Amino acid sequence: MKETAAMRLVKINTLLAILCCQQVYADEKRIIYDFEYGVFSYGAENYEEGDRSVSSDGELEKTTVISAKLGTKFGVRYWLSRAGFTGEPTLHLIYHVPTMINSTTGEYIDKIEVLQEEAKLDYKHTMAFEFAQQYELVPGEYRFYVFFENQKLIEKVFQVEIQ
Repeated sequence: MKETAAMRLVKINTLLAILCCQQVYADEKRIIYDFEYGVFSYGAENYEEGDRSVSSDGELEKTTVISAKLGTKFGVRYWLSRAGFTGEPTLHLIYHVPTMINSTTGEYIDKIEVLQEEAKLDYKHTMAFEFAQQYELVPGEYRFYVFFENQKLIEKVFQVEIQ
């Protein structure tokens, strides 16, 4: 059977589709890079209740088991690659935490959501939780999620314990 121009065109289109899919997949794998997690310790030594000043800079103590103590700040630090985005994306950060009761307002808190608009690319980002108030010292599972549109980019689970 002799190959026609239409058959060759179908083969070329199929090959191009496969190559494009592989490139998209490769870009998705590179959206987040240099992912770190743990406890941020820089500035915690001078902590006072109500102050949210522990820095996200400096070294991270790599752990997923966190001591519930005022001034402790923990979370993730990551860099966004230009490869997976067009323009600066809006990220949706979600914290699922054990139920806390705000002692001032009486509000029940078990989810915190933050929209990070126009997130910089090739830039260090931080998603962190800091124990700044006594009512926040709740043991249990703390789940951190970072989404871009409907795609989950990060999920990290921390176990908080009372000492």
